[in-house]
Amino acid sequence: MDTDGPVASTSKLGNPHRAPKLFKKKKDGESEPSLLSNSNRSLPKQDEWVPPTTSLKKYIHAKPQMASKNFLKSKSVPDKKLAHHLTALSSSSKTSATKSHEHDDLLLNHNNSGLIEVEDELERTWKVKQDEIVDSAAIGAASKSFSLKLDEFGPYAIDYTRNGRHLAIAGRKGHVATFDWQSGRLHSELHLRETVRDIAWLHDESFYAVAQKKYVYIYDKSGLEVHQLRNHVEVNKLEFLPYHFLLATIGNAGYLKYQDTSTGQLVAEHRTKLGSCNTMAQNPHNAFIHLGHQNGTVSLWSPSVSRAQVQLQAHRGPVQAIACDPSTLGARMVTTGLDGTVKVWDTRKWAVLNEYQFKKTPASAAWSQKGLLGLGWGNHISVFNDLQKPGMNPRMPPPPYMTHTFPGIPVHDVLFCPFDDVLGVGHSSGFNSLIIPGAGEANFDSLEADPYEGKRRRREREVNALLDKIPFDMITLDTEMVGKLDKSVVKTTLDDEDDGRAMQGPGKKVPFAKKSRMERLMVEGKNVEEEDESSGDEDEDEEARQARRDAKIEKADAKKRARGRNSTLKKMLRKRRRNVVDPQTVALKEKLAKGREAAKKAKLNSLAAKSAASGTAGALDRFAF
Repeated sequence: MDTDGPVASTSKLGNPHRAPKLFKKKKDGESEPSLLSNSNRSLPKQDEWVPPTTSLKKYIHAKPQMASKNFLKSKSVPDKKLAHHLTALSSSSKTSATKSHEHDDLLLNHNNSGLIEVEDELERTWKVKQDEIVDSAAIGAASKSFSLKLDEFGPYAIDYTRNGRHLAIAGRKGHVATFDWQSGRLHSELHLRETVRDIAWLHDESFYAVAQKKYVYIYDKSGLEVHQLRNHVEVNKLEFLPYHFLLATIGNAGYLKYQDTSTGQLVAEHRTKLGSCNTMAQNPHNAFIHLGHQNGTVSLWSPSVSRAQVQLQAHRGPVQAIACDPSTLGARMVTTGLDGTVKVWDTRKWAVLNEYQFKKTPASAAWSQKGLLGLGWGNHISVFNDLQKPGMNPRMPPPPYMTHTFPGIPVHDVLFCPFDDVLGVGHSSGFNSLIIPGAGEANFDSLEADPYEGKRRRREREVNALLDKIPFDMITLDTEMVGKLDKSVVKTTLDDEDDGRAMQGPGKKVPFAKKSRMERLMVEGKNVEEEDESSGDEDEDEEARQARRDAKIEKADAKKRARGRNSTLKKMLRKRRRNVVDPQTVALKEKLAKGREAAKKAKLNSLAAKSAASGTAGALDRFAF
């Protein structure tokens, strides 16, 4: 073995053992880098299997030796046995590193870009105030922090559009306003002079729904009333499902109702049987509605099922707020109770991940696109980044990521703005926009929600959304149901095929129900003559059965004839369909109106003709023809 070749050494990694030399000396001017040449403590760039998490200590600590594909075929390797051994170690290290990388990507949170970082362990991010962030931020970012002082009409409920461009605020005393908060352009401002409980955007900024004192009203972008939903009475909360075009409402009556905004029909109405409800949230991953009730239970509903799909006892007192985490595809849910407890749930197994106790009741909660949790309790705003980090007391919450206080002003509603590092806060004195670095998703899908779309692109997206509308009966807990194979149906089909092959095979046992009449008689031990003698009695029994059937049919027909046309149920249904506008109804109304107009003209003409024939017509009556 030549000892002048390059040496495979691991001395730079702290390994005292030296590997044998496997390569012969190259000619002058040629140099081949070692497979372990990691003086910069990073794997060679030509290794395609290298995971992106090379900055982790466990990947830097020990770099595996990777052999090339033609390592064993090379004639310069004198010891084939040792080469096979090193190749096996190389492939084993590659598999181990790949699996470790997949495991880390599932469990570790590497998406921490944009968050505030401290220089040493003594600094705390929650001590950074909004004034300091505004002073150190750029002009464009600093303009996102603003305040609207509206002392007379609060507290305010807020809602952002899906692209985060437009904002809607609704005061409890009747003040409603919608505007483009980035450019400051006002769309509409209304003073309804009655109680307003909630507001929600529909599929885009063209329409929005307002839960007023008695009914729910839909307004357009300019503030004109478009529709009045009389089926939704005393509504407390509104939620819109964008992929199904459904407006979900819940109120004091305890009825969860789904209104299809594309057709105007009330598609579902569920009785929760748990009394008044003022807490509602939707899971953006599977479009389920989460309701929080006064007895501390949380129930999950879909429009296609009339009962709760999931029902759990979350708190001992009334549930104050519910929110689902979009960063984990709805796998985490947070609930707050009147007793000041905050629980983080795993919706895959419905287990409590963490439970904390606050000094005051958290009135609202919201998750950001990056997994930050915002809680509004009392006059405080607390934003948490790592809920797994333990605090001084297991029942006490961990140190927050950022905090803000409104002196003497209770917080009513909090909501993170999509695709932006902004937290909107609605309180009793108006609205505030807070800058929370690292809260929003920097990358957006222009086909889903584009903050910079124009009028033409908005129209195209609206048409495409209507064409791709998902039926409401496809809302299920198992989001991967579509595309799966129904094993029960396949098993039944295979069993039927097996039965058919068993009947056709020689010497196979045929079921009694599939045998002929003669074979069944032989199995029962009867003769054909006995069967013929008993046929008369069977005929008599058949005649009696037929007579009874005819009597039942006549009785049913008489009952139907006696039923009135204008029953109470039909009257109620006609009254309910009065507000539904569809092309067929419009065409029918136009046809009836034309018929009435033609009949009226014909009657006038006939009267004019009679008067002319009798000589009693006036000088101008001839123009009536």
